[in-house]
Amino acid sequence: MAGRHALAVAPPGVVGGRTPLGSLLDLVPARVATSPAWCSAIDPVARVVLRGVRTRGTAGNDRGEWYGATAMVAVSAIEGEWRGTDLGRLAPVEPPCRFGFSSTPKRPSVTSVVTTIDRAVQPAT
Repeated sequence: MAGRHALAVAPPGVVGGRTPLGSLLDLVPARVATSPAWCSAIDPVARVVLRGVRTRGTAGNDRGEWYGATAMVAVSAIEGEWRGTDLGRLAPVEPPCRFGFSSTPKRPSVTSVVTTIDRAVQPAT
């Protein structure tokens, strides 16, 4: 590894195919999918479909923040270790992450996300 806390990814076999949600994301032009207006409009849906996931919120210090997803693929297999200890087998993210205003989908996946931060505007939560 290059550094003390470096991450190395060695495909193939790490990333699977598009998830059903990834197929839906393909239908939305990236310029739309990453706009704060779109992220605000779909936030109620994201909260229900992907429990814990938010597409808008506040980042503190009077900053509004929006997450615009543009692609999503499943993680089908992965191996890793941290400081010489095996990380174990691939498993659902349970319990959900507890930092920031959003979480991650329960199913292991890789999601392409564009983050927009606006210091002057705070979205309604």
